[in-house]
Amino acid sequence: MKIWELEREYDSLISFVRTGREGKKRDVRQAVAKIKEEVIARKDRAIIDFSKAWDGWGKDYPIRVSADDIDGAASRIPREDVSILTGMIKNVASYHKGQKPKKRTYKKEGLRVEEEHVPVESVMVYVPGGTAAYPSSLIMGALPAQIAGVKKICVASPGRNGRINDHVAAAAKLLGIKDVYRIGGAQAIYAFAYGTESVPKVDMIVGPGNAYVEEAKRDVYGTVGIDMLAGPTELVILCTGEFSPKLAALDIFSQAEHDELASVGIFSPSLEHLNAVEQSMNELLGSAPRKETISKAIEANGYLVHYNELDRASEAINIIAPEHMELIGDEGCIPDILYPGIIYVGPYTPVAMGDYYIGTNHILPTAGAGRFSAGLSVDRFTKRKVVVKIGRSFIQKYGDRAERLARLEGLPAHADAIKARKELE
Repeated sequence: MKIWELEREYDSLISFVRTGREGKKRDVRQAVAKIKEEVIARKDRAIIDFSKAWDGWGKDYPIRVSADDIDGAASRIPREDVSILTGMIKNVASYHKGQKPKKRTYKKEGLRVEEEHVPVESVMVYVPGGTAAYPSSLIMGALPAQIAGVKKICVASPGRNGRINDHVAAAAKLLGIKDVYRIGGAQAIYAFAYGTESVPKVDMIVGPGNAYVEEAKRDVYGTVGIDMLAGPTELVILCTGEFSPKLAALDIFSQAEHDELASVGIFSPSLEHLNAVEQSMNELLGSAPRKETISKAIEANGYLVHYNELDRASEAINIIAPEHMELIGDEGCIPDILYPGIIYVGPYTPVAMGDYYIGTNHILPTAGAGRFSAGLSVDRFTKRKVVVKIGRSFIQKYGDRAERLARLEGLPAHADAIKARKELE
């Protein structure tokens, strides 16, 4: 991996990171458009045919998983794993309960505005199932929706060879979710966006997925709501002093193993430290179970950054706005770092713990979207409901001004509607 000299190569580093992100936008639009066309035209039949082609279905399976199948799949996981999933659910619920928005009332003479958040009615939580299964993503997507008060929560996850993953089924059962569908990919997104014979149309779709899933989510936004467009995972580690090269390498691997398109970087004021981190990665790579994926990610999108001024490093990280950031060392710079999706502080706080047991949500903005959006939360499943009442005194005080503005904007009917209220007895 190249070592970038931040002060001298600042613009080039930012360009490298951005170029890598652009390269991840695979040309999938045409393929996804064909899937959309098929799902709208042939509905269930198209979904089943896609599942046979891509998910190994040897026959036609019911798209919706029966209660017996969910129970059977869930019963196959060890008791220890049930306890672990239960513990994660408890921690995630405990954290997210505090996010529920509160009702507020705004008053002034002759005016009353009440504002509250009401939940969307139905949500589909997408759970990836490509190279691995992610019951944790089901928990992260569904629990905030439940706390928000969403009435109907559906789960879609690829049914490899027609079978829903045992741990995903167990997580659904523990959460009390009965509407589980053994489908994935862009076809699942389109099915829930438009509805089919077996699949209900929902109001909102959340959860991470591959490039095809994300392109389909982008396409259906406006027909349904979405959480965000989440691309391949990202990590930046900022060290202000010495930090175990082995731990840094392991944390880099923990994100690089997700996807060969993952972006991973480390900032350090010490060249010796950066060289030691690279050496540790080389030593650990040979025994890494997902070494092929890790190797490709590091080779294509990994970077080591040497800096002299912490302020300059913080500035660069704000521009990159990575999905995850780890800060090891001087916590005094935290107020200056604004845009990572989440910041993990100190040597005992790896990203991997945040993925599972801290309780904070791991569905986070990527590709620089942290500069204008945040991770999934309870309020994302709600919309503001605003109720307004004004009285005669307010109209008398402000009506002339509002009427004048309406006429300035060339909207005489607006002005007449206001004027008529002023004349009410």
